[in-house]
Amino acid sequence: MFTEKLFFYNFVILITFCNVNNVHAKNADDLKQNFMHILMECAKDYPITGDDVEQFKNKQVPDNENMRCLLACAYKKTGMMDDQGMLSVEGVNKYTQEYLGDDSNKLEKAHDFTDVCKSVNDVSVSDGSKGCDRAALMFKCSVDKAAEALTDEQVMMRYTKYVMACAKGKPVEMTDLMKLQQLEVPTKTEVKCVVACAYRRMGTLRSDGMFDQEASYKFAEECKEGDEKRLENGKKLADMCLKVNDEEVSDGDKGCERAALMFKCLTTNAPKVILSRIFFM
Repeated sequence: MFTEKLFFYNFVILITFCNVNNVHAKNADDLKQNFMHILMECAKDYPITGDDVEQFKNKQVPDNENMRCLLACAYKKTGMMDDQGMLSVEGVNKYTQEYLGDDSNKLEKAHDFTDVCKSVNDVSVSDGSKGCDRAALMFKCSVDKAAEALTDEQVMMRYTKYVMACAKGKPVEMTDLMKLQQLEVPTKTEVKCVVACAYRRMGTLRSDGMFDQEASYKFAEECKEGDEKRLENGKKLADMCLKVNDEEVSDGDKGCERAALMFKCLTTNAPKVILSRIFFM
């Protein structure tokens, strides 16, 4: 009864650990089928509850033995953990090579990520080669390190999620939302208000309808991906667009008019600081 949800959340966990952010469709399908089989096999020995699934969903460190051992079982079967219950750098790299071999940039990031998390092998655990405790450490490291930065794809997904949530129940056509994706500055009031809602959810538009420079700095920090130049450019862009707070608008703290000004400034100036426009959509 829990297998479908369990598969979904553990698939996310596995992808997070391997730092796979943009697997091609064919490889993703192969990976899903393979991991579903692995989970089904492991779940026979380590059954978990609906509450356990929720913990996985929320990326919380497993707090019971079955959850930890399920992870260990899956990690071992994929080769990411060896028979001694240790994170296998070679195994993880082999796995990522199989699915990311045609993308040298992502493969390099995956290797760097693995190098950081291999430190879990230096931690003393109580169950030795069983690997359940170390699997929990691997899980924690993967979640912690993955959370340190957002890729452009993840930022786009987050923003799209906010836009769709804000557009729900509003008189907004899908064509208008597609125009936003094409970086067309909104002209319709209802679309401007959807953008304002999305910016508020991201934290870059304050409750008084003003652009929040400090929140934009924090967002740039979250998205720097270890690239200090990217962070610097993000802050420069926020500085450039602070001027929208000086513009007269007709809707006050509602913020729809100012959100459109923010959208125009961000999408217009992003190329000038050599920063992906997706970052600020």
